[in-house]
Amino acid sequence: MTRWMMALSLAIALVTTASAQTTQKKFMAGPVTIEDQGSFFVGGVTKVSDYAAVPFAPPGQQAGAPTPQQITIGQMYVQFQIPARKVGPGWPVIMVHGSTHTGAALESTPDGREGWYPYFVRKGISTYVVDQSGRGRSGFDQSVLHEAEAKMVAGDAKAAAELIPNFGRITDNGAWTAWFGHLLPAGSNVTNGKLIRHGDPGDPQQGTAKEPHVAPIFPLDSVAEYYKQLVPNAEVTLPGSTCPGCTPSNLSPANTWTPLNLALLVERLGGAIVATHSQSGIMGHHMVRILKEHGKLDLIKGLITIEGGCSLPQSGLTAADFDTIPYLSLKGDYTATSQQCQDTVDAINARRATKQGTARAEYLKLDEMGMLGVTHMMMLDSRSNDIADLMIGWVNKNVPSAPKRR
Repeated sequence: MTRWMMALSLAIALVTTASAQTTQKKFMAGPVTIEDQGSFFVGGVTKVSDYAAVPFAPPGQQAGAPTPQQITIGQMYVQFQIPARKVGPGWPVIMVHGSTHTGAALESTPDGREGWYPYFVRKGISTYVVDQSGRGRSGFDQSVLHEAEAKMVAGDAKAAAELIPNFGRITDNGAWTAWFGHLLPAGSNVTNGKLIRHGDPGDPQQGTAKEPHVAPIFPLDSVAEYYKQLVPNAEVTLPGSTCPGCTPSNLSPANTWTPLNLALLVERLGGAIVATHSQSGIMGHHMVRILKEHGKLDLIKGLITIEGGCSLPQSGLTAADFDTIPYLSLKGDYTATSQQCQDTVDAINARRATKQGTARAEYLKLDEMGMLGVTHMMMLDSRSNDIADLMIGWVNKNVPSAPKRR
């Protein structure tokens, strides 16, 4: 009887597994043949600290004094896929996520569709996706927290508090109210409040015939899956830097490490198009500055900024730096037109009007183009591939082709 019950349990498990396998939804909308894929790290520096590891204490014994240990900090994780069939100018595309996210935001959507990363590859574009330095698989510097703990235990609360950084993070509430709609009453959260989508009855932002206010095209039925992507901005454990030509000159850790590593990645690839989103928008501009400092400005083949910072003064750049770099700024439906991005595009185009430079600069506003309901997280929206096609088409039209490589 025991053997019979075990056999029955095994049969049920096998049937259940087979059923799960057959009902698994395909994420990809079509097949793709990969020539190469993998992952690696760029950048990073070594750091020796007494607080890199917590001293181990066997049971019943007291831990010894900390000893110096070496760790690597500031590195950036990169994953890539190279399609066998290549289409377009031939330059690889580097995709950079925004605040509180990792490269996962570009891999697939919360409702189980292919993200921009596999879609670009399927369209014949070699694509590289990063986790910002200090975030996700790039890792952060835990020694800062261990040192703060040691000072706290020693009774120096002031020194401990100065060491502990402020970990920024977008909460579930914040994501809903920033990108998808409204939350009532004040003080409630997404579990006990009333969620009002943009365009729903009760939406305080009522649209007009000229400027309709419609429901977001984000897959809100899967919003709980999306919330799982949100992580702390742990790059605050890394040191910042100074940039004499930038305004302001003191740079945050976020604007220090990821821009440097993006520049190193572009150099490693021998040229690339870089697409940034939200927080990483200004990082892309700092990357351009670093490539210029390295004498490698010609390696940036195009810069795309999706609802992110576009300031030339903040990144120590001028419009002349983009004389040969195609420049695209992009916004969705619910975000106001960025005066900063408009000023940058206008400054670049002012040079074109006087026959200076050749590369195209454009600010595409999807709502004014009739594509309504596009959220800040447009790479996850139900029309994400349409937006990807728009960017791919812009690149094909405005980015010069790469030389044939053996």
